[in-house]
Amino acid sequence: MISVIIPVYNAQPYLARCIDSVRNSPCSSLEILLVNDGSTDDSPRICSRYAAEDRRIRFITQQNQGVSAARNRGIREARGEWIVFLDADDFISPDFLPLVEKEAYQEQDLLLFHFAQHVSGAPSADTQTPCRNTENTAAKAYCWQGDEMLRLIERILVPSPLVAGCCADFRTPCGRAYRKSILDRYTIRFSPDIRIGEDLLFNLEYQLKADSCTYIPRTVYFYDIHGDSSSHRFYPELHDNHIRLLEAVRNTLEQSRRFSPLRKAYYSYALENLTYVLIREVFSPLSPRTYRENRRICRKMRRNSLYREAMPCNPTTGILPRKILVAVFRFGCYPMTALISRISYTYLQRR
Repeated sequence: MISVIIPVYNAQPYLARCIDSVRNSPCSSLEILLVNDGSTDDSPRICSRYAAEDRRIRFITQQNQGVSAARNRGIREARGEWIVFLDADDFISPDFLPLVEKEAYQEQDLLLFHFAQHVSGAPSADTQTPCRNTENTAAKAYCWQGDEMLRLIERILVPSPLVAGCCADFRTPCGRAYRKSILDRYTIRFSPDIRIGEDLLFNLEYQLKADSCTYIPRTVYFYDIHGDSSSHRFYPELHDNHIRLLEAVRNTLEQSRRFSPLRKAYYSYALENLTYVLIREVFSPLSPRTYRENRRICRKMRRNSLYREAMPCNPTTGILPRKILVAVFRFGCYPMTALISRISYTYLQRR
């Protein structure tokens, strides 16, 4: 059985499309767990209606605790051998779940697929798909096992294509399938203390325990881009969140004895973490803080031991704009740091 876990929070405009994409899948053994996380719109009524119509759907409701708690509740309640996560404003293709239950993949610990963007308000035919499926052609699968899994773990920290044309996302829990037995055996769950980046940590913990992975280059998951997406929000505690995330990633690597071979990748990730905070929080145009308050946060970040340890690797890792931003930040040139951060923010919003 495949358990599809859908956290639901105020997803009324997209929820029916999401659920229908799963219900219409020609999958032989399926359950859909709708975990309502304290929605205040019409989402609970929509969930109840679908649960009454389809015995494969289970409606679970809880007080608002965040997406991590909702996904963890779904994992706890799931009965399937495979776990698939789907966000309520996204949808999947009809061939996703049949591929997961394909006999040839049943000995694998992890299945990876392609994903694509969908612009909200556009018909499905206008979906922007960076990786097109080849119709009527069996997709060639790529397999990794044992020590080869280190290549996948490294790509969580420093994303890069597995093979030419690869559109798998190594940080999201979506567009992939997990073994329920591995999640339970090692108590792998989403961290409720980390509000942003918890997906990366979850995948890192899982892939450190998985012995094998199959990558199927088929576009099966479509994530929606709309005005409510996280890229349009301001998070005032992002710097504290990302320091906790960086510490958790390092602790996870050290406990698994994988820090040494992944040291350079970790430092590259630490610098990405740093620049993300500068662009998305400290010097974000959405920030209501004064320049003096931002400078105080910068000084706190420069004193952090993990950032300080990673900064000497700046000249040899990452793209040029990031190298420039980290360099001026490292030497305390905060006006220039602010200027580059705001230019970067504008560029990223227009992509």
